[in-house]
Amino acid sequence: MRVSSFFAGIGGFDLGFERAGMHVVFQCEIDPFCQQILKRHWRHVPLHDDITTLVPTAIPASELWCAGWPCQDLSTANTDRKGLAGERSGLFFTFMELVKEVQPKWLVMENVPGLLSAEQGTAFETVIDTLEENGYLGGWVSCNAVDTGLPHNRDRVFFIASFRSERAYHFFTDSSELYGDNSTREPREKKARPDFCQSAVGNNPLVVQRRGGFGYTLAKSICPTLRAQTGGHQGGHSDRPILCGEKLDVDRVGNAHGVSSRLDGRRGRLLGNAVVPAISEWIGKRILEVERIYI
Repeated sequence: MRVSSFFAGIGGFDLGFERAGMHVVFQCEIDPFCQQILKRHWRHVPLHDDITTLVPTAIPASELWCAGWPCQDLSTANTDRKGLAGERSGLFFTFMELVKEVQPKWLVMENVPGLLSAEQGTAFETVIDTLEENGYLGGWVSCNAVDTGLPHNRDRVFFIASFRSERAYHFFTDSSELYGDNSTREPREKKARPDFCQSAVGNNPLVVQRRGGFGYTLAKSICPTLRAQTGGHQGGHSDRPILCGEKLDVDRVGNAHGVSSRLDGRRGRLLGNAVVPAISEWIGKRILEVERIYI
């Protein structure tokens, strides 16, 4: 199955779908640094920059379109969020104009849980109504990074819809859990990256989100979402240094398992915006399973 990726970021959707057995044929992303990453890993895939200048005829034939459209106007972290009327999150409608013209077989979209409450809940209804008005049937599911076995708490809302077909309804059959089997979920969560959790004792702190930026704690369970601090000051919100500058100096505070010494504010922002590949891989595999039903 061929995939066109919009608001591609650093390719979280793309990587997961390829792991599921799909093939990325087109990407659209405006951030220059993200473009560098996409070109490095998908060097032969056409890459368009600005979705507002994209025309339908420039998009190669593809059965699945994915889009993690901008969340800034929907996120509860934004005290002045404007919902889908905002300049950035309103790009949802720009994407749907392209969808209306091309009518791909599948749509997979992602955004923050704040979408459910933005504009007193009407933003979420608008997304659903717009999909239905353009012939797309399906549903939505809330997926957390921790549900994939990662020791990281990051919840996101995913929409899976199919064009004038009941295919997407089959997607949700027996798919209430990412693991697909309730009986195995608890043991797998306990075994998820045990070395990561065990390293959070003694002098090996975990890197976590704190009000001032990157921070460290001796917590023994799940990491909150990482965030980058744009300022250059350092806070004092824990017994460990909090690094708010451009460079995250892991050596300065001890071992932080799984965190690259190259992590800085820019990379932290891009990682925070990215779709967890394990989730898109699960979605991709389920879609391919559904497609086999129709063969």
